Amino acid sequence: MYWQAFRAAPEALVVLDAAGVVRLASSAAETLFDRVTADLVGRRVEELFVADPRSASPTAGVTPGGDEPVYTTSAIRRPGGAEVPVDVRLRTLPGDPSGLVVLAVDDQGSGGLSRASLEHRVARLQQAEVATGQALGDVILNQERERARIAAGVHDDSLQVITAAMLRLQHLRRRLREPRDLELLGKLEDSLALAADRLRRLIFDFRPPKLSSEGLAAATRDLLDGLAEDHSLVVHLEDRLQDEPALPTRLLLFRMLQEAVANVAKHADADRCTVILGEQDDGYLVRVIDDGVGTEHAETDFETPAGHLGLVLMRERAALAGGWFRISSVPRGSPSSGTTVTFWVPRGADLQSKGAA
Repeated sequence: MYWQAFRAAPEALVVLDAAGVVRLASSAAETLFDRVTADLVGRRVEELFVADPRSASPTAGVTPGGDEPVYTTSAIRRPGGAEVPVDVRLRTLPGDPSGLVVLAVDDQGSGGLSRASLEHRVARLQQAEVATGQALGDVILNQERERARIAAGVHDDSLQVITAAMLRLQHLRRRLREPRDLELLGKLEDSLALAADRLRRLIFDFRPPKLSSEGLAAATRDLLDGLAEDHSLVVHLEDRLQDEPALPTRLLLFRMLQEAVANVAKHADADRCTVILGEQDDGYLVRVIDDGVGTEHAETDFETPAGHLGLVLMRERAALAGGWFRISSVPRGSPSSGTTVTFWVPRGADLQSKGAA
C-alpha cells in the first residue's frame, strides 16, 4: 500500500541511500527524468543531477533530518543530454537510521510547481532583492566616501601645487624681457589657470561648497550654469522650496540632481533643461525636464535602460531613503518630446543612517 501511494504521488520523488544511489522513484519522477523506473533505480545521484543536491549549503541553518526540508536548486540530466533546471527539497525519513534521503524535484520551467517550491522561490527572490539593495547601498556609500577623499586631496595638494607654480611664474615674469619668452610664459600661465579651474570644478562636483553654505537652490544653479557653459543649453531653475532641507537630505537630493543633469548632458541632445525644486506630501519633489531625443517609452515609471548604472543608483538612493524615482519620456518628432526625471524623498531623509549615502 505504501509503495502504491509513493508511486502515485503527484510530485517527482526520488529516494537515495547513504551512498547516493537511487532506491525508489515515483511515476512523476519517471516523467520528469524521462526514464523508466528500471533506468532510475540503481543510478548514482551524480548521473542524474548536474550538482548533487545533498551538497548544497542548507538554508536558514536547516539540515536533512530536521523538522523542515532543505531547499536548493540544481539541474537534472535527461537521456538525450538535455539539462533541466529544478528546485529540490531534501528530507530524511523520520526514524530511519539508514540515512535514506527523499528528494522532491520540481521543474523550474513547469507551471505545476508545488506550493512549497513556489514559496521557496519567492523567498529566494526576496533574499536576492535585499542583497542587491545592500550591494547598491554599499556602492552609494563608497561613492560618497571616495568623493570626499578626492575633493580633500585635490584641494589640499594638487590645487595648492598649481597655485604655488603660478606665483613662481609671476616672479619669473618680472625677470623676462624678450617678447617671445613672455608669450610662452603667458601660454603656460593660461594652461595652469585652466588646470586650476578644472580642479575647482572637480571639487564642486565632489563636494559643492554652496550646498552647505547657501543651500540646495544655489548649488543647483551652479550645476546648471556648468551645464549651460559646457553644452550650450538654455537652463532654467524654479525654486519652489518653502524651507531648506536638512543637510543630509540636501546632499541626497543634490547627488540625484547631479546624475539627472549628467544624463541630460550625455544622452539627451537637448536644447533646454529645466529643474524644479518643490515640496509635496511632507517631502521634497524634484523634476529635471529636457527637450531632447527622449525614448520610445512613453509611460512613466519604466525600467531604467540596461547599462545606465547612474539611473539605477538614483532609483536605489530614493528607495533607500523611503522615496521614489520615475522617468517619463517621449521620442523626438512627437509633440512635447524629451525626458522628465522625477524623484521624491521624505523630509529628514538621510542615507548615512541607513548604511548608504
